[in-house]
Amino acid sequence: MTAPTLEVRGLTCAIGRRTLLRQADLSAEAGTSLSVMGPSGSGKSTLLSCLAGLHTPQAGTIRVVGTDVAALRPGQAAAWRLRTIGFVYQFGELLPELSAVENAALPLLIAGRGRRDAYGTAESLLAELGVGEVADSPASVLSGGERQRVAVARALSTRPPLVLADEPTGALDERTTDDVCDMLFRLPARYGCALVLVTHNPVVAHRADRLLTLREGALHDSAPGTAHDTTTAGA
Repeated sequence: MTAPTLEVRGLTCAIGRRTLLRQADLSAEAGTSLSVMGPSGSGKSTLLSCLAGLHTPQAGTIRVVGTDVAALRPGQAAAWRLRTIGFVYQFGELLPELSAVENAALPLLIAGRGRRDAYGTAESLLAELGVGEVADSPASVLSGGERQRVAVARALSTRPPLVLADEPTGALDERTTDDVCDMLFRLPARYGCALVLVTHNPVVAHRADRLLTLREGALHDSAPGTAHDTTTAGA
């Protein structure tokens, strides 16, 4: 039996005197999407930071394609993230002075890929994601939806097995949210990755193959398309 792309057991994380995650379990397999829904301040972004090895939890284990994230030294963790994690932020977080293709190619250039190879991969991804026509445009002039598509191209450029998305539609209008969601939730099947998305928007959350809600530090399982949570998650 193939191991999940992401497997988390007993994750406990506190910041100051506040415990944001208590004995959290979750898993995600290649080709599937998982959403975590909760209000602002509930710990969703902290969860993603732990999954990416950017924040060290007090207890629990996090394995991504078999690697124990907590066991990585800082230098190892940075190189591991570059190969393994694609990150999509709420506002895209593109470098405004660079063009769309330059932004999308950046992880590959940092990883040591040649310029022609990196730019060719970036251009192909932009075209696949419907923004090939803005490849040479500065990021500063792109619309919100275009920025997010470029951000997704950047996240996919190294073909990571795990893509993390932090409120990726939080700054978009309703129509653009629908368009970006259509794109995001097609990624696992199209690119063979696992997608973990956190959001406070129930419409977005229910698009995923599996939905968890984060409430008072605990993760609860819900069937996508339902309005209420049921049992505590144990992946």
